[in-house]
Amino acid sequence: MPGLPERLDRTRGFNDIFLLVKKAVYNSLGRRRVGLMLGLSDLPSNVAAYYTPGVIILNRKVLDKLRREVKDQRLFNSYLFHILLHEYLHSLGYDEGYAGELCYMVCRENLGDEHPATMMARYGISTVIPSLKNVEESLEEMTEPTLGKVELVKNFDSENVTYLA
Repeated sequence: MPGLPERLDRTRGFNDIFLLVKKAVYNSLGRRRVGLMLGLSDLPSNVAAYYTPGVIILNRKVLDKLRREVKDQRLFNSYLFHILLHEYLHSLGYDEGYAGELCYMVCRENLGDEHPATMMARYGISTVIPSLKNVEESLEEMTEPTLGKVELVKNFDSENVTYLA
């Protein structure tokens, strides 16, 4: 069975990448949680994502920019892994500073030192994807009233759902 880096490099879709994020966090920290939702919203251009209780919000504009500019699926997946990992760590209760350190540790342990997601976690997103120079990983001050319309992604974090919809 391929290792986590190989699986990440060839997978597609938010849920499949998030399953790998959860596996990596469990491998490294022995922690997990279920029942998160994923939303897409038009956030300020300097915000890649943020976490509000129960929901990870990704910036739709940044994702659209990446889809247009980044043709390398491995790089695109690495970005999603890194961002989802960082916000998942917030959902586990880690503050901004510690989440950043843990993000790097989890990436390094599960993907290796040279993987693009590890490089993003260690040196910043723009060192790997220069066109995202002005994007931060999250914005602590972001609150729901400043949001706009949030589109929830269907079938996200659905691995433990035992009921029929």
